[in-house]
Amino acid sequence: MAADVDIRRIETDELQSLIEAQNEIFSDYLIPIRSSPEFFLEFLRSVGGSMSNILVATDGGKMVGYVNPVIYGGEAWIGGVGVVPTHRGRGIAKKLMVAAEDACRDKGVDEVSLEVIVGNDRAYRLYKSLGYSETIVYLTAEGRPIKFEGFQLSPKKASTADVLSLHERSYAHTCWQRRKLPAIVQSARASESYKVDGGFVVVRRIETNGFIPFLGVVPEKRRTGIGTSLAKFALSRLYDLGVFKVTVYNVNEDVQTMRMLDKFDFAVTLKQIEMKKTL
Repeated sequence: MAADVDIRRIETDELQSLIEAQNEIFSDYLIPIRSSPEFFLEFLRSVGGSMSNILVATDGGKMVGYVNPVIYGGEAWIGGVGVVPTHRGRGIAKKLMVAAEDACRDKGVDEVSLEVIVGNDRAYRLYKSLGYSETIVYLTAEGRPIKFEGFQLSPKKASTADVLSLHERSYAHTCWQRRKLPAIVQSARASESYKVDGGFVVVRRIETNGFIPFLGVVPEKRRTGIGTSLAKFALSRLYDLGVFKVTVYNVNEDVQTMRMLDKFDFAVTLKQIEMKKTL
């Protein structure tokens, strides 16, 4: 039973134990994930998280679960929760989530967000039982770079300050971690950023894979072709960089976005449901 398991804050020297637990937890996930200390710390930086907020479940001294609440002012986001296969069905995940909510409440948080992959029915039922409600669906999609001859607009290199200003106006109503400043700052440092009047795009190459981490248009400039022009530019730039596959993450499942994905022959590979709870 969950009563046999201890829930506590992670110790400063337990990063490797956390990674080992994560790799066991996500070995049979819908999308298997293999972590490392470097990968996890990079992820934490990108979402503005802190090791000091992580809670772990231990059984006989062995780490068997964890939850990672990321706190940003009066809001929080659950940046990962899981239990090793041998300990599932014992209520440990629920105990971790309740402990995370209590910790968030103690720090002045009044709203918690999370995402659950469509098809992860066990997690979805858990969150519903805890009082989380669906808000919006986000998509991940993949396609190939395309060389376009013209973009209608001529994007120019953007500074971090340029990107932050446009990001704040463009991402007010998207998923939690993408609208927070740590995500765009961390992404922009390792990427190329470009701007036009009323919009921006960030492109990144990792080996032969290309990514469009952010593409935004301010509300008053939407439906004017800026988004399509920025997408053409980004796909052309990634083509020039020699990538073979392009991925876009956590874009809204709305008519305008679906039309753009279809226009560039991108296939949806993942759907996530955002859920929220008021504490």
